[in-house]
Amino acid sequence: MAVISRALKAVYFDITKVGSSSLKETLWELDHGAPFKGRGVRRVVNNLRWRLAAAKLMQPRNIHEQEGYRTQIFSLSKVPEGYITFTLVRDPVARMKSAWKDKIHRNQFRWRAEEMDIENEGLPLDPTFGEFIDHFHEYRAVSRPVRVHTTPYSWHLGEDIGFFDWAFRLEALDEMHSRLSERLGQPFPIHHANKSGLSQRDDKLTRRQIDTLLQITQADYRLLGAMYDINTAENALAA
Repeated sequence: MAVISRALKAVYFDITKVGSSSLKETLWELDHGAPFKGRGVRRVVNNLRWRLAAAKLMQPRNIHEQEGYRTQIFSLSKVPEGYITFTLVRDPVARMKSAWKDKIHRNQFRWRAEEMDIENEGLPLDPTFGEFIDHFHEYRAVSRPVRVHTTPYSWHLGEDIGFFDWAFRLEALDEMHSRLSERLGQPFPIHHANKSGLSQRDDKLTRRQIDTLLQITQADYRLLGAMYDINTAENALAA
């Protein structure tokens, strides 16, 4: 779902694994006058709350579950008259690798009670990056977090990047900060909601796996046009 910010008079179109938690929590604070309080210390308690929230038996705790802040398909979005539109994107291969590091591992599957489903498909619980790419569609079929964090850019942004007044790059956050600060009339605060630790997992890819990954992300590169170059990504993977 596109997030409508009254403070900015702007609509933010979120993309999973591209700083969406941080931006949503920042926009929440701007529009509500206080930080989002949904993050608890005991994540196991939060998990129970998420399930109860889905059944509307308890208030949601995660920013992505709040009404007006959920991640939904582009076609459901509405832009009020007089509001600008913006989004934040990143290199598609880097986004895929980030999803693998953060969401495709034993602890995440255990957290979501998906271990048995993964094992029953004959899939590794802690796949290397290459194993994940080899079984990309199988993991997406079994695991909701995998599906959510690897959705194509077009699901989030539609088919035309030209729709947006501003399309910022994660690799150049200073531009976003400058533009949004100017529109807000004061420094735009940046929160860092999710911080991934250093991964020691095997991220090497064979030539065949590189080709598969580029095929998976090809439509994303095409949509983003001149913002990213798939040939540059290929050269970096092959280095």
